Amino acid sequence: MISQQTIDIVKSTAPSLKKHGQQITSRMYEIMFHKYPEVKEQFDMSAQANGSQPAKLATAVYSYATQIDNLPALKVMVERIAHRHVKTNVLPEEYPIVGECLLQAIKDVLGEAATESVIAAWTEAYQALSMIFIEREHDIYGTFANKN
Repeated sequence: MISQQTIDIVKSTAPSLKKHGQQITSRMYEIMFHKYPEVKEQFDMSAQANGSQPAKLATAVYSYATQIDNLPALKVMVERIAHRHVKTNVLPEEYPIVGECLLQAIKDVLGEAATESVIAAWTEAYQALSMIFIEREHDIYGTFANKN
């Protein structure tokens, strides 16, 4: 699903993500809310203001970077986030928005360290993870629909 080269590159970025993760995710939200203000309503803006949402996302991104070759280790995190996404009505077509803004934030924060190969690897990695979320959320939405 994900190339070995991408796994190696993403894992190599983990120390930078640990160090700069919250700065990257804060920048991502800044970009996203400016460029796509319509998505703001899906977010708890108090969690944005106090930094808890960017911190949670930074932890999730770092976890993904360190466990990209061991996705079962991320099952609990994926499940929690997927249920939160369903609760806030995240749609599949919104994933490219987040991906675009996350990649731009990585470039902005990491500067020259965000080489073309790093951005290409994170693009592939993000797309793979977004498909995992989209599929899981589809199942959760289906479960809710079947109960009604």
